[in-house]
Amino acid sequence: EWAVMFPQRVRSFISLASCMQASAWQIAWSAAGRTALALDPNFRGGDYYDAPPGEGPHRGLAIARAIAQITYRSDPVFRERFDRELVDPLDVFHLWDRFQVESYLDYHGVKLARRFDANSYLYLNKAMDLHDIGRGRGSVEAAIRRVQAPSLVVSITSDVLYPTYQQTEMRDALRAQGLRCDFRLIESPHGHDGFLLEIDQIGPVVAEFLTDIEKGDG
Repeated sequence: EWAVMFPQRVRSFISLASCMQASAWQIAWSAAGRTALALDPNFRGGDYYDAPPGEGPHRGLAIARAIAQITYRSDPVFRERFDRELVDPLDVFHLWDRFQVESYLDYHGVKLARRFDANSYLYLNKAMDLHDIGRGRGSVEAAIRRVQAPSLVVSITSDVLYPTYQQTEMRDALRAQGLRCDFRLIESPHGHDGFLLEIDQIGPVVAEFLTDIEKGDG
């Protein structure tokens, strides 16, 4: 967005596991999380700041985070880490017996609810859904024509939330304008979180690109 909005001010940019506009898949997952948060009785339509301690929309926020957490990783990672393990292995199953993966989702939900504001979560989440560099510019293609800076686009093989096709579309659109766009596909089982976890792979790629820019090779 900055490369489109202020082309003269951006010397280069790096896009990690991102896109030019949010997809219906991304919006659908986000919408489910926002709905879960808004249905928490303690959300009070967003006016919960005078509520007594512990009576904010913590459960709704935790569920929203759990929904998002599923999209950040991949099936192989969940299978390897949790498989079908139960928290308390039993011979007879009951409705609310818990799998280890459920405990994992609850942990991250509670962790976020303790440190983050629900309204802030909603607005940031919605802003991501509204992301579209073509809005107000006629089209994505028209927006890309404003870009002047060289770029690096990085994609994660197992990312289902921001799949590889979105990054290749960005690469192809930038190259079609005659711009330098380096592209790297990172092999990782970690899904979208690979852009945070694969430091040993992404770090050198980023360093090489920035070094080239600093030398004026861009």
